[in-house]
Amino acid sequence: MVDTGIVMPLYKQDIGYLQAAISSVLAQSYRAFRFIIVIDGAPEMIQPALHAAMGDSRVQLVTLPQNQGVAHALNRGFGELFKDPLIQYVTWVSSDNVYHSTFIERLRWELEQGPDSLGLVFSTFRQVDGAGNPLYDEQHQQALIRYQSQPPHELLNASIVGVSFMYKSQYARLIDGYRLQPVEDYDYWLRLTETCSMKFIPEILMDYRVNSAFSVSASLRSQKEHRRWRHAFQIAKYEARARRGITLEMTILMPITDMAQAEPLLDNLLEQHYSNCMVRLLDLTPEQGASSFLTMMLDPRLIVTPRPHYSVREALVQAIGETTTRFVVCFGIKPYIAVTDLLYLTDLLRPLQNTHAFSYYTDDHSSIGSGRGVQSVPPEWNYVYYTHRLHEALEQGGF
Repeated sequence: MVDTGIVMPLYKQDIGYLQAAISSVLAQSYRAFRFIIVIDGAPEMIQPALHAAMGDSRVQLVTLPQNQGVAHALNRGFGELFKDPLIQYVTWVSSDNVYHSTFIERLRWELEQGPDSLGLVFSTFRQVDGAGNPLYDEQHQQALIRYQSQPPHELLNASIVGVSFMYKSQYARLIDGYRLQPVEDYDYWLRLTETCSMKFIPEILMDYRVNSAFSVSASLRSQKEHRRWRHAFQIAKYEARARRGITLEMTILMPITDMAQAEPLLDNLLEQHYSNCMVRLLDLTPEQGASSFLTMMLDPRLIVTPRPHYSVREALVQAIGETTTRFVVCFGIKPYIAVTDLLYLTDLLRPLQNTHAFSYYTDDHSSIGSGRGVQSVPPEWNYVYYTHRLHEALEQGGF
């Protein structure tokens, strides 16, 4: 019985990469699958795809007259598969990656043997160059496995699923299809795992071609396109928290006194993995120009508060007094060093409400720590504070 479905969205692609990708799918040890290749407005790819398919009856080509992106192509392909009630397990593959012979068999087995509630399984993968050579050593591979091994709730902070996965069609049918390009996969995992559980398999089941010329990542190299990706990434997180009723946890206060200096600092802040926050820009510039960041760096967390003629200290004291979230950060002067800094600082402080006031990194980033009392005026830059501790300091005239 054919119970597994595979979709490959195909736009422009290197012919050699396409041949290798399709051949690796057709050479799978588990053979009872349907393979739908959706050619997304690229008629020149029809013949190369047919040639690579070699007349295999499991392959079906769907051609779209205009290019509408990966999400639309995936929805078209899965729409075909979901017409068949026998299809229980589904995945999608990229036209420039290579899938190991046990890719389908291994992932499918985990779903079949797991509990009914298990709806998504994913494995680790090997990153390779254009010639298929591994890019990193075993130490880096183990670091990737540790990253993907994080608890499922960390999916709200980082896209730990990666590029090697399979899920049950019964859960896929419960949610809308792919959307929010270019983070359609991440947004999908967030919505899918609201209906089922997921499981990580620490085995390499495919080779991921890094920076392939026609890959999505290659199209995001400019600052403008990266910011577009980041905006969609944050929208996916923001909407997921709203669906799940997760309360806003942190307010980040960023005084803006110089637009040119603020831009790279704000970019640095918005790269942080931790995202359950509001970023309040306190506009102290003479021209009151901080609102331009709202169109330059689209992000659902950004708000601007005009504060003409205020000093930095005055603006922070007032804003801290107005803050109601559990944590507050005064950000500025220096960037965060790692994209995980806010995440680790918050994780450290969260269980210390009754004993500590803040968490911090040392200036050389060699260690992370926490403190009990609020002594600096205003609070230290980039520390994570319990808001009620700062409110107590305000009431006692500490600022």
